[in-house]
Parts: sequence; C-alpha cells; structure tokens
Amino acid sequence: MSKSSKISLLKNGEIIPSAPKSSVNNSLDFNGVIVEHHFLQKGELPEHTIIDHRLAITLGNNSIPFEHREKGIWKPISLHPGSFNMQNHGDIGVPRWMEDYQFLAIAIKPQYYEQILPNTNYRELEFMTQRGTIDKNVILFTKLFQNELLKNSGYGKLYRDTLGMAFATFLLNQYSTGGKKIKNPTGKLFGIQTKNILDYVMSNLYQDLSLQSLSEVVHQSPYHFAKVFKNTTGLSPHQFVLKLRLEKASELIRLKKISLTEIAHSIGFYDQSHFTNNFKRFYGVTPRQFYKSV
Repeated sequence: MSKSSKISLLKNGEIIPSAPKSSVNNSLDFNGVIVEHHFLQKGELPEHTIIDHRLAITLGNNSIPFEHREKGIWKPISLHPGSFNMQNHGDIGVPRWMEDYQFLAIAIKPQYYEQILPNTNYRELEFMTQRGTIDKNVILFTKLFQNELLKNSGYGKLYRDTLGMAFATFLLNQYSTGGKKIKNPTGKLFGIQTKNILDYVMSNLYQDLSLQSLSEVVHQSPYHFAKVFKNTTGLSPHQFVLKLRLEKASELIRLKKISLTEIAHSIGFYDQSHFTNNFKRFYGVTPRQFYKSV
C-alpha cells in the first residue's frame, strides 16, 4: 500500500513531498531519522533545495545510470546496488535517472543531533557530499532499516530510537567535514541510577518506552545514556527491557491467572506474533508450550 512521503524538499519556495505517493512503499520515523522505501520510474527532478541531511541508498539487483547537474553540467555516475548518494540540508539538487530507480530514502533532521548530543551545534554540522559511494556499514544499516520497514521486529520504539541514533552518529563520525568525531563515554551508571532505571522500566513495562524517556530518568543525553548503560549492564537498553518483559511473562504464565493475550498486553506486546517469536527466541519454546509445561 502506497503512503505519503514524510521527506520533503523545497521547490520554487514551496515545501513539497520528495516523491509522489504512488512511489512510497513504506515509511517509518525513527524519532528524527525518517526512512522510506521509494520506487521511482525513469525520470528527473527540477532544481530544488534539499531539506534535512539526505541519503538515497540503491536497492535491487541492477546498476542505475544516474546524473546530477552541477554548475550547468550533467555529471554521470552508475549507482550500483548498495551504493549511496548523500547531500546536506540546504544543498541544491538537480538529479535524473535513466531507468526505474528503487532506493531507501533517509532524512536526518539537523536538530536531531542536538537532541541526542546536547553539546553539538547542528548549524555547524556538514557532511561530505557522496555520489555512488559503497560502504559496508551503510549496507548493514540498510538491511536493519529494511527489516523494520518490511517486517517490524516487534522490539518497538526503544529499538528504533537506538537504531536511528546509531546510524546518525556513524555518519557523523565517518562523513562529517572537519573530521569531527564523537567520543564514546567510558564510565558506568551509579548503583542508584541503575536502580532508578530498573524501577522505571518495571513500572512501565506495558508502555512503548523510548530512549529519550529512559535517559531523562538519569538526566543524561540519549547517546551518553545508551553507551554508559551498556557499559554497566552488558546489554543495550532495548535488550535489557526485552529481557525484563520476557522474564515477567514467564512469571505471569506460571501463575496461570490471566490469558496469554492479556499477559502480552500487560508487558508491552500488542501483537501476539511478536510476543510468541520473542518468547521462543529467549526461552526456546512458545508461550503456549511453556504454559503447558508448568
């Protein structure tokens, strides 16, 4: 089913969708990182201004003949599967493609970097323009994003927040101008901070928790919190919450007081198949098999 694009561009002073509705197969907002699957027929875009930092990662099995106009001259490249183009917020774009073009469109709002890294001035951030670049890490992130778009892992907002942040900070470390690097925090949470996180999660297991909400419990930025939390527990925040949810599920199943559907809802799983798949991955049996065995 086609969806309206949440990624925009500026054309003749008007903000418009970056692609027609018929070309957008799936769209997700990773809390400031928008990811969409586009399929465009052979064509071109008139001159426009890029809104947000933008990537287009080539999908499919075939290379796509592609050109962009720069200072009045068309410059050709071949976009191989997995390669990507990247432009900055405010850049001018005039592209055309000579065959049907399938790609993963990603837009990162400049202000997003201040949200996850408070000491960063987003107005000073700039990335090196990329044309047809191949990067094995970008290909890996592409597969993870596609999995969320097509299948929805069922991990929820916390996982998507973490994935979006990991990709955005990877780009900053790898492709920002001036060689800007983010230092990884090496410390750990204090005991009382870990307890406060545990108490918060256990009181809100039924909610679709976010990385922002967890980081606010200990008054840290999402990026810093995610790093020191893993340093402390050995697990990422979403892995930790998933573990607590499944342990709580096994406890409730042993009591046999409410149905499996009610148990799933009470710990934040609103899709029974996601609950079943994650429970089996963790315990080796389905919830129903576990119920029968206790």
